[in-house]
Amino acid sequence: MNKGISFENISSFEKDFSDKSVVLARRAVAKNGISNSAIDEKEFNKLQSVYSHSIDAGSVCNQKQSGRCWMFAGLNVIRVILAKKLGVKNIELSQAYLQFFDKLEKFNFSLEKAIELADEPIDSRLNVFILDNGLGDGGHFVMFTNLVKKYGVVPSDFQPDNAVNCATSEFNQILESLLCQDIHDLRQAKKDGKSLEQLRAMKEKMLEEVHRILVITLGEPVKEFQLEYTDKDNKFVRLPKLSPKQFYDSYIGKDLDDYVVLTDAPLLETKPYQKYTCSYVNNVIDGDPVIFFNVSPDEFKLAVVSSIKGGDPVWFGADVRQQSLRKEGKLGGKLLRTDELLGYSLHLSKGDRLSYRNCFCNHAMTFTGVNLLDNGVANRFKVENSWGKENGKDGFYDMDEVWFDNFVYEVFVDKKYISEELLKKYQASDVKEVSPFDAMWANMD
Repeated sequence: MNKGISFENISSFEKDFSDKSVVLARRAVAKNGISNSAIDEKEFNKLQSVYSHSIDAGSVCNQKQSGRCWMFAGLNVIRVILAKKLGVKNIELSQAYLQFFDKLEKFNFSLEKAIELADEPIDSRLNVFILDNGLGDGGHFVMFTNLVKKYGVVPSDFQPDNAVNCATSEFNQILESLLCQDIHDLRQAKKDGKSLEQLRAMKEKMLEEVHRILVITLGEPVKEFQLEYTDKDNKFVRLPKLSPKQFYDSYIGKDLDDYVVLTDAPLLETKPYQKYTCSYVNNVIDGDPVIFFNVSPDEFKLAVVSSIKGGDPVWFGADVRQQSLRKEGKLGGKLLRTDELLGYSLHLSKGDRLSYRNCFCNHAMTFTGVNLLDNGVANRFKVENSWGKENGKDGFYDMDEVWFDNFVYEVFVDKKYISEELLKKYQASDVKEVSPFDAMWANMD
């Protein structure tokens, strides 16, 4: 074949258009679309919604038209602890409360990085990364724990979502325009010889303006509240007035440093049992760093199973675009046979798909159940999503082990659920700084 496409090439490409399989596939896709024409019914039917071990996680929440999955999943983990301590079946914690401070912290983080990078060209890769990624809704588990450690939590009744919280496109566009302007002004001030102290004084004024915008759009954060509720025994309970931080410390109290990140994300340039971080991916300045730590697939899965058996849900990040049916709530490794429908094949490994940016860690959810066979092998996982009750079975999804092995990349588990040997490797590893441009650093939304 020559450098360009010739009409002779096109004619040769068309030689199999009369093949019956092509004709039938064209008819099916035209009528039903690609995914609905490619569903493997046997694989679909294998994904039952029954589990040998299941955690009572309460009612599913709904992030709506926002990219706060990581925050929802984090709150879903700790609200199980709260529900047990309060003796209630279900309680929801306010995503809106943490969203306010996440935006404020991200704005400050981006301005600080802009000051740090002010002497670099505006089109340097790092400056472009900050401009493109500084204020999105997405995040990582550690960004969630950074917020909770600093600001505490609030039950949703005291700060529910409003119109802006759950539909953030217009809101984000306004903030992003302001961020670009502020970065421009800081860079110009640095060029004019302003000192770091003067630049930070400018930044404080900028943050004051952002804070006002956040109060108008997201609402003023709760500073103190008094929770009243009825427990499982129909007993009325009134708690004392508390700040959000006092409430977390008194009625959840989980040491968030107990959660350890494990990843099964074998990118081309990574090594097992090595911690990786990126100082340009975070929300809170001087907060805990976002870290990845690759372990073996067996260690990765065992930690999840052990946590669920212990009654603790697991926050995880995955590529939810792959082999998934949103409405039906099914995540099956061989669920959609688009390869058979369209006549192609894929052979990239899990690490290759990440390295070549075919797959991304783009959505966070929570494991709340596992089905173990008689030999102890996990063949199915129950997933709490944040897309509302209208998707899946009352908002819960069913995942098979093939999907887990191929498209789940990171989990956070209590260190008590991993082996002493693995914990020693985690604690002994140094932290290697890397650039923010591979697929694992993309914020989940």
